[in-house]
Amino acid sequence: MKGKIRYKYWTLFIILISTIIRGITAFILELGAEESYYWTFAKYPELSNFDQPPMLGWFIQLFSHNLFLENEFFLRLSSIATGSACIWIVFIIGRRIKGDSAGFYSALLYTISFYLSVVAGLFIMPEAPQTLFYLLSLYFLLEGIIPRNKRCPESDYLCSMALVLAGLFIGLSILSKFSSALLWPAVFIYAILYNRSLLKSRSLYLSLSISLLSLIPIYIWNVKNNFVGVEYLRSLINITSGLNSNHFLYVLAAVLVVNNPVNIYIIIKALSNYKKIHFIGFNYMHLLLSLSLPIILLSALFSFFSTSFIYAASLGVSPLIFIAGAYISEKISKTDITVLPTCIKVGIALFITSSIVIVAHYYTGILSFPGLRSAKELRIGERDITLTRYGINELSGEFAKIRANDIEEGVMPVNSYILETNYKRAAQFDYYLGRLNGIAVKTFGDQSQTRKYTWITKKRGGLKKGESAYYITSSLYKDSISTFANLTFKKIEKASDLYIYRAGRPAVRYTVYRLHYLEKSQ
Repeated sequence: MKGKIRYKYWTLFIILISTIIRGITAFILELGAEESYYWTFAKYPELSNFDQPPMLGWFIQLFSHNLFLENEFFLRLSSIATGSACIWIVFIIGRRIKGDSAGFYSALLYTISFYLSVVAGLFIMPEAPQTLFYLLSLYFLLEGIIPRNKRCPESDYLCSMALVLAGLFIGLSILSKFSSALLWPAVFIYAILYNRSLLKSRSLYLSLSISLLSLIPIYIWNVKNNFVGVEYLRSLINITSGLNSNHFLYVLAAVLVVNNPVNIYIIIKALSNYKKIHFIGFNYMHLLLSLSLPIILLSALFSFFSTSFIYAASLGVSPLIFIAGAYISEKISKTDITVLPTCIKVGIALFITSSIVIVAHYYTGILSFPGLRSAKELRIGERDITLTRYGINELSGEFAKIRANDIEEGVMPVNSYILETNYKRAAQFDYYLGRLNGIAVKTFGDQSQTRKYTWITKKRGGLKKGESAYYITSSLYKDSISTFANLTFKKIEKASDLYIYRAGRPAVRYTVYRLHYLEKSQ
């Protein structure tokens, strides 16, 4: 019975179902603040950006026909497409390691990982192109380092070519997100510990050179901008502030959740049983662990200083998916179970249940418990991350009415704009309020908080004397009109409170302010 299971077709079925679900979600879900920010990478493409490489913006441009198709679905289409391709690549890698069944179980574990399936397979995030190129580089590293047939005369040539291709895809992965650069130290750790002959390979250094050449666009951009991107990366690890165990625990918990706790359990169980059950060859185990553990450990170390390494640590977990898939394949081969063991069923159930609960909460707020704190302590919608992407279209419509009335009555000029201090909120207002209502969004404040909008604001003319603007605060954040104490406006007044309702209850409060006549150019 087991021999008749067509794992390849089951994998294709998983890809089909996953693509349909992610496609529907992409169509109905509004963009979050961070996703809106990455939309600007396509709207204002550069050789690099203040905080991220340029690849994501290029992917969005490609799949949205250079933003000709600019709704949520087409902006997310690149992530959906790469997410589906990644599931198949995972199957191919797993099959390379231990046959079709290992490929299938690896693909299934990949699909029920929130990080790999949602963050990298649905949302507009740098992890989408990064994961695609990361998996391709992993495949060619396996092909280049572990020959299929050592006695074949063509084997050395094919391995050399595979290593070169691995370098190309590592470079493209770095152009997607900087954390991919950790792959190269991992490769050299493997070479030093387990395969020192690899250090004599010219192909290895040619591969490394190709990866370094891919950084040229990033280097050119930083030269033109006084290396502000490099300074930003350095600021992520603030050693002078000392160790922060709360940061570490937060990152540890987040990594456990986004990678699906059941996946982590299976990985740990597989590793702990490897001495008893050699379910994959030592060469595969050594390479996968070398590509995983150094990245996880380094990310864990950095997590004592910053919470910015959740996804970097999750990247290190990815190779372990293949170890878990091979382990399940081995266990299945020795039992009467034909397809899904209990642990996989639990993982699928957890993924589906969590997804349903999150969607239900998104539309109804069923997980909100305002009675736990007094009304004085609670801001409307506080700490509910689902509200950062809820009701923004409605806000856009209400704001349009206020602005149209202000212009008609001569209260605000036609060339007024929205002013913000945070790059994420600026981007979300830009996509939903600015783009739809024909009003510019500009930022004011420290570059670390305005990021790409520092340059976008300059392109939009900066802040000039005599201009008027709107400022919108939200009950989701601890922002207030006092933010503009350092900007001299002739008059600041409250225009309106706007409430966004969910299931008949107020979920978010937005307050619109009018900032009249800037008295000093910025």
